[in-house]
Amino acid sequence: MLYPPERDALGKHDLSSIRMRWATPADAAVWERLRCELWPDGTQDHGPEIALFFAGHPFRDLAAALVAEDRSGAIVGFAELSARDDVPGLEGTKTGYVEGLYVVPEARFRGVAWKLLQASRNWAHEQGCVAFASDRAERIVVDRSFARIAGGK
Repeated sequence: MLYPPERDALGKHDLSSIRMRWATPADAAVWERLRCELWPDGTQDHGPEIALFFAGHPFRDLAAALVAEDRSGAIVGFAELSARDDVPGLEGTKTGYVEGLYVVPEARFRGVAWKLLQASRNWAHEQGCVAFASDRAERIVVDRSFARIAGGK
């Protein structure tokens, strides 16, 4: 069962009960189901892609996968990540890229996506990326603060 996170004195959601971790093979079925919700047109590809990922064969647009768990241990969201050098406007720049991000409807507006993005940014820093981006509605969105935080210009 999902619950409303507690709020602090400023009225912000308490995200301490949401845990970020790397996806494991035990998560494959849930991850596949959530992928089908995010990308219903590619349902036949999701299971095989996840199997390849866990078999040690990541592909260009799936180098890492994070899952968000609620306090009961239920997976309430995921982020799929890659490091690219072909992002429009950032060509030749090693860019951490969020290929997909999904939060189940019952857990939305509680800061889960924000926490997934923060963990994704950390991963990108660890990969030596100097930019961070994603796309939404066919539009590339670049995090302009990432380079400053990473020590870039």
